[in-house]
Amino acid sequence: MTERRMIGALCVALMGLASLIGEAPRLVRAQQLPPAQKVPRPAPLAGTKWMLAESAGQRIAQDGRQPYFEVKALERDENGSAGQLEDATDSCGNRLTGAYRTTGDWLHVRIISSTLLACKVTERMPRGLVSTLTGDQQFRIYGAELDLLDNSGGVRARFIAAGGE
Repeated sequence: MTERRMIGALCVALMGLASLIGEAPRLVRAQQLPPAQKVPRPAPLAGTKWMLAESAGQRIAQDGRQPYFEVKALERDENGSAGQLEDATDSCGNRLTGAYRTTGDWLHVRIISSTLLACKVTERMPRGLVSTLTGDQQFRIYGAELDLLDNSGGVRARFIAAGGE
């Protein structure tokens, strides 16, 4: 009788194991996660040519004459970086020089000098790059976009990395 019970228990165990093996593909499918969304790699602040794409809610024509800037990092530490305005031009073609510093998500830009080319100012021209960049402001980079934020966290100006869309 003891041998019979052992054989019976073994048969029940084998049938249970067989049913689990048959369910294995369904169990694996049930545990699959949806594909992860790609998060764009942020363009670096320094060494990227940032073209003005939007200012004060107004889109800027991408015609090769829009304002842009590029910074070069000369110092880096765990809190941020500091350096110079490597290349910057406003909507009139004036060349700008200056310095910048980042601390966390804050950007401080100080314009040191500018050329003074005369140009006809129109309503379609964006607010001056000098007033857009100068001072302390929060910023964020998402992929190929650099946003300068206002005090309420709204986008004050948006730049796109040259060659990025």
